[in-house]
Amino acid sequence: MPVFRVVVFVCCMALSLNAKSAEILISTENTADHFQAIFLEDFAKALNSSISEHKFRVVHSAQAFKDRDVAEALSSGRIAIAAPGIWHLGRFAPDLNALLLPSFMGLDSQAVRELVDNDFGVRLNHAIEKNLNVRVIGRWLDLGPAHIFTREASVNHFDDLRGLRIRYAGGEGNALHLKELGAIPVLIPWPNVPEALDRKEIDGLLTTTSTVVSAALWEHGIAHAFLSHSYYPFYMPLMSQDIWARLSPTVRETILRTWEEMVDEGRKQAITHQQASLITAAQNNVEIVAPDEAERSHQRLDLLRHQVDLAKTIGISKEALNTLTQIAGEK
Repeated sequence: MPVFRVVVFVCCMALSLNAKSAEILISTENTADHFQAIFLEDFAKALNSSISEHKFRVVHSAQAFKDRDVAEALSSGRIAIAAPGIWHLGRFAPDLNALLLPSFMGLDSQAVRELVDNDFGVRLNHAIEKNLNVRVIGRWLDLGPAHIFTREASVNHFDDLRGLRIRYAGGEGNALHLKELGAIPVLIPWPNVPEALDRKEIDGLLTTTSTVVSAALWEHGIAHAFLSHSYYPFYMPLMSQDIWARLSPTVRETILRTWEEMVDEGRKQAITHQQASLITAAQNNVEIVAPDEAERSHQRLDLLRHQVDLAKTIGISKEALNTLTQIAGEK
């Protein structure tokens, strides 16, 4: 068993035996320079300043778990807190995959937040809590719009994606979306992406500019950015229900209150970081292409023709489908 897994196991065991003096670990697969890891560090610091009986600590760079595995780790109490991307959680609550489908392509942050902060998001939270033995500790944290980044192939139009091997982080909706664009979706965990690029196993990836910059992926061959606005990813803040149940009511309330006090500023920082990351990428010779609104709208409408079939393929409920239809009709 790797050393870091032993640390996680021992810490969580300590919590189960003595909830008054436990170290509570927060897992992320992102590097320490990534926006989300920085936000989680700030969250841990805020908790440590308010809660004396526990020590909150962030474990970054997948030293504890890759995000594709962290949901099960939370469910079984092997890690206390994590904020995996929604693209990793659709297999536990299929309606989450709705957020990866064409209706959401190109929507701005405010439009998507209004959806996930209200009834639709509440239903998704309840589904995750029911199916995973976790507690959603607050509103979701933005990551920012997801685009397509490539190595040698310069993508100037959506048609240029045909035949390219594009890595995606997870989510059946993302895989089907890429297939509809003519690309070949390749599922690779984030920690393995630099090596996959170095080995030329993929031609590019679907991700955000902040994520590209956090790992300096131009050092691994990324030379082009196509601002496709494919979907709008969020991180869902989760805590193991088993560990949550062992905390005092005061500590629980502090965790919820602290996240709520921080999340709006965190969302603003996410957008600012994405914008700044575009500049950083360009400064490192990443060519940036932005399709015009007419092309993006045309591509979205073309994909919408297949949306009902895509949604049924991945088990999205009729209720969620109705929500998608409303969004498609309004935009």
